[in-house]
Amino acid sequence: MPDQQESAVDLPVGDLHEITLRIPGECFFCETINLPDEPPAETEVKKSQSISQWDGYLSSVLSNPNFSPYPLEQLAWGYHLCSKQSKAFIFASPLSRLRQLGWQNLELFRRVFPSFIGLLGKEYSKPTALFLLSEETLTLACFETECSVPESLHSLRFDPDEEEGLESARAKLLSLADLAKYHLVKDVLVAGEVFRDPNDFFLFDHQWMEGKDPELELDQDVRMSADDLWQHDLRSTEFKVSEKNRRRQRRSRWKAIKMSALVAVLMAICFVGLEIGESQLTALSSIEQQKARQVPLVIESKKLLEKLKQNKLGGIDPFGTIVRIANFRGGPPERPHIWFSHAHFEARNLVKIEGEGKNVESVNTFIEQLEKNKVATLRTGRSGEERREIKSGGGSTTFEVDFRIIEETKDASGIVPGNSLPPVDAP
Repeated sequence: MPDQQESAVDLPVGDLHEITLRIPGECFFCETINLPDEPPAETEVKKSQSISQWDGYLSSVLSNPNFSPYPLEQLAWGYHLCSKQSKAFIFASPLSRLRQLGWQNLELFRRVFPSFIGLLGKEYSKPTALFLLSEETLTLACFETECSVPESLHSLRFDPDEEEGLESARAKLLSLADLAKYHLVKDVLVAGEVFRDPNDFFLFDHQWMEGKDPELELDQDVRMSADDLWQHDLRSTEFKVSEKNRRRQRRSRWKAIKMSALVAVLMAICFVGLEIGESQLTALSSIEQQKARQVPLVIESKKLLEKLKQNKLGGIDPFGTIVRIANFRGGPPERPHIWFSHAHFEARNLVKIEGEGKNVESVNTFIEQLEKNKVATLRTGRSGEERREIKSGGGSTTFEVDFRIIEETKDASGIVPGNSLPPVDAP
């Protein structure tokens, strides 16, 4: 991780401003505290210099020598609040330690978080303990019911080149936690990329390392407001307040520029429309003529599709087959859980599909849905083993699966039951 930071310093400043830096969790000391019913009163001046109403109170907690041996100004710190349970989770690291490890000039980055940031935005229906893997740091966090603040959190760095490095780190972390009152999730959550959407929210992408346990929730992504995440940022309160205001002003200016440009474009369109109204009528007539010329092309295309069904491939319908299978990829249309990269048809009803999936679980769910809906069945080899191969590693999941396509049945109208698309040979 220090090597990555040193190389990051060589990047142009503009590039650094787009990077969300995550510092390994083992650099921090963490503590969960109970909050009073109301934060201590602050002056209006003090409020304007705070990220939240609890800044002043939590600063005083960190300034207590019994809580932290370091003065507040020598710490990089942040916190996570759970108003439902009136609790706060504080994490801090000496700035001198971060500089020794190669992390400095933190003001150049877009955001600076601890590596366990993605664990702090989720609540559980029962006491839960789970692991999070972020690069070479493994974290174990224990949560009470319906509380996003962990009761305890421990992080440990391990050597991924060691054969038992990860398992050894898991064992050490388990020895530090009281697991008698928590349900331990056996799989390990792996931290992925961080995305910022247009609605001013951050999305922390997570995937299960194995994903084989049917009890696991498939969607482990955590979505948190950009405004709330300033509490988790490790830089000084003064910098965060100033930077937050600066970015807000920049967004306001950008919106004003876009609005002005839009108004100018609309005025220009109106002016041009008034000047060339007569020529527009001529253009519309020309478009209608072009559409009329396209009719023979459409008819020829339909004939070509009919010929595809009777070509030398033996009546294979590749387009219709791919459409039937694609209906069960899962996820929203703009971000499906399954992507196809290759399809090979050995015969009319035999096809090999290759592609990528969000994770192992999404590939298995895709196969199960095809069989459940009687669209396709898995082929087996001579030994009776199913002809499927799923590989997961390095943040990606690939697969190769051999299917036997089940013929569609038609009702009297020629429509396939349960399918919103007509069959290929429909008139």
